[in-house]
Amino acid sequence: MSEEIILAILAIVGGLITFLQKVLYNQGKANYDIIVKLIDRFNKSDARLENMADQLTEAADRRHEKIVDELNDMTDDLNFIKGRMNGKIS
Repeated sequence: MSEEIILAILAIVGGLITFLQKVLYNQGKANYDIIVKLIDRFNKSDARLENMADQLTEAADRRHEKIVDELNDMTDDLNFIKGRMNGKIS
């Protein structure tokens, strides 16, 4: 009878160990999935911020080009006026 009790206890302990292994494996897998989702979210956020920075840089470059073009036009006009004034004075 004592052998049967020992075998029953060993079976219970073995069952508990198997159960705990499954629970811990599933918990680890769930944590892994959550971590992967968080990393994906961070990567998407970084990509979105980089895209916004690129758009801002492009807009600033376009504004700079427009200002430079306008300044060049004004310089040309000023030089024309100076030339006309110099021509009439001489």
